Amino acid sequence: MKLVNTGRPSKPVLVLVVVLLLAGGRELSASESDLWTYAHIPLSDSSALVSSQLQNSIQAVIDTINSRSIEELHSLDDTALEFVFFTEFKSRYIRDLTWGMFEKCIGTNSCRGWPKFERIQMYPEESVYYAARWRFIPSRFHLASVVQVCGIRMGADKLTHFFDDAFHYFNALRSKRNKFEPEDIRQLSLTFEETYMGTRLTGIISYADIEANLAGVQFYSEFFTGNSPMIGRVQDGRLKLLRKPDICDYVSEGYDERILPNEFTYSLLDTTLARQRKQDLQRIITARAKYSAYRTSALSAKELQAQKKMILARRIPMTRWQSDFPKIRMVGHAAGMTAQWIFDSSFRRVSNLFGFDPLKPRKLDDRIPIEMRPVEQGYSSQ
Repeated sequence: MKLVNTGRPSKPVLVLVVVLLLAGGRELSASESDLWTYAHIPLSDSSALVSSQLQNSIQAVIDTINSRSIEELHSLDDTALEFVFFTEFKSRYIRDLTWGMFEKCIGTNSCRGWPKFERIQMYPEESVYYAARWRFIPSRFHLASVVQVCGIRMGADKLTHFFDDAFHYFNALRSKRNKFEPEDIRQLSLTFEETYMGTRLTGIISYADIEANLAGVQFYSEFFTGNSPMIGRVQDGRLKLLRKPDICDYVSEGYDERILPNEFTYSLLDTTLARQRKQDLQRIITARAKYSAYRTSALSAKELQAQKKMILARRIPMTRWQSDFPKIRMVGHAAGMTAQWIFDSSFRRVSNLFGFDPLKPRKLDDRIPIEMRPVEQGYSSQ
């Protein structure tokens, strides 16, 4: 990849809004998860699988960069080399066209070269949102798979927030033009949840999503900087993995929406119907949690294993919603999100971080310079 410095601004976010909505991009998906309905189904911990896949991905990028000539590598300073690394890492290993790669590959268990994960896939009509006649997207839409990582049960969408969404926030911190501080990221994440992508699209403010965003920013911040950077630079200009990434360094119990509860808002207006739907949803969540606790004790080990085997074997298409989602609703959401962008400056500010290509700032010089840790030892792919 060649570095290209350009003075042209990124494509207008207004166009991005319409394209993402009509094309079904990830920003529309606003994946939600239901941690209550099948809470009695035990899951093997996937932290080792996530960490291993992450290490393989990082090492693959390092190997790709190090395959360049020594002359080319020496021509790149540390800031430029960081830019090259993250461009490759983000585009090839963090997301595909519409989904976060980890969420997609865990949900489908069909990605080439990926391990198989124990995860629960749920039909939308099984969820607490459907039972409560909640908003259209969480009650009829694709639900994120449920997985257990580092002893924490979570929706796989938290990994999309950790790897994908957090990268946009991290990249914003790297820009001189944005002049963001780490505390700004929390507020920007909250703004996204409190505006169209949370309250107005799904009726759900997920504080667990915010926790994953913040942890992901910390994760990316430790690739090349900090007291113990993950990657250093050897004297011949190449990169070297200094320590293996461990997802458990960044996962907290706040990823579990049963521990860090969501805030539910059926309507922007405090109507009788809105209050009733919110009460219904909270009542159903409580009832499902109690029922799952009952099933844990009521089912024999053999019965529980049989149900687990059946649930884990599911392969619900991740694009199933596209055939169920009327085009008129997509146009309506496009109009709503566009209006929010036009009239809400705080939403516009955070939306600007999610442009078409966050790794193409106006100039490379706009990125805050970094200095990688020098490594005397020669390069090794081991």
